[in-house]
Amino acid sequence: MSTGVANAHTDAEGAVYDLGYKPHEGKRLGRPAAIRAMVVDGSRRALGLRRKAWTKVLPWSLIAAAVVPAAWVVALTFVIAGFTLEDAGPFGDPARFFAFIGNLAMIFVALVAPTLLIPDRENGVLAIYASRPVRAMDYLLARGLSLVILASLFMLVPHAILYFGISTLHVNGFVAGLAENGRKIPAILGTTAAFVLGYGAPAFLVSVFARRVAFASGIYVLLMFMSGALVQITPRATDQLVYKVLAPLGIMWNPWSVRDWLFDREPEQLLLDRVGLDPWVGAAAIVGIAVITALIAHRRYRGVF
Repeated sequence: MSTGVANAHTDAEGAVYDLGYKPHEGKRLGRPAAIRAMVVDGSRRALGLRRKAWTKVLPWSLIAAAVVPAAWVVALTFVIAGFTLEDAGPFGDPARFFAFIGNLAMIFVALVAPTLLIPDRENGVLAIYASRPVRAMDYLLARGLSLVILASLFMLVPHAILYFGISTLHVNGFVAGLAENGRKIPAILGTTAAFVLGYGAPAFLVSVFARRVAFASGIYVLLMFMSGALVQITPRATDQLVYKVLAPLGIMWNPWSVRDWLFDREPEQLLLDRVGLDPWVGAAAIVGIAVITALIAHRRYRGVF
């Protein structure tokens, strides 16, 4: 930090040179600007932007895997007259498309969340952040926002391609297609939020404690599949209390229950339905786990800042 006194440099022979350093005279942007900068920096890191080519391979491959099926369905709309969301197959109907994009989002989150948090601890970057007007909550908020923004775009961009693409061939025109298909937008947004929070919070929590990116990704995926396996050991139509307690902990399935709830679909005999719990319990579990993650992460980081 500058003190306002002209800095000087002395060489080995004793000559003094004025390097012309001056104090900062511009506007001090404070914490909001620092948070915005960390959000941008985290997003660039997660996507491998301005970094070596190999860091771009995994995130952009997953993005391509999410976008290509949606673009393929849209392309078919220009080949088959009268194509609709319902007869476009698993990639066309928004509710069914979540079965595909949701699994990809889990892998994407497994890659992004550790990349946002762990390198800062490995490389001593937290000490630099701590020297700025940044609090622990500011840092965690910025990293969490990066994860939410990237994961949301990962899921919403393919849905937007489907929405606009298939609306172009509506029998009454593009605007009528937007209006008719737009009825599903609230359900799409709500389900996206459920997947982003439901899958993002556990990944964030694992990354708070793990020491290596690859290790954190592996632990998170293992945790998700272990929670998913609960459906195999839970009897159908059971009233036993132990299963009713375990069902909301099946974090892999909670977003799916929210999807069925928001799209008014028949439940697919997932955990909550097996034990007779309403789908909103899945939404409550998602929010509860996100809150617990925030509290634990803040407790973990508050000693650093």
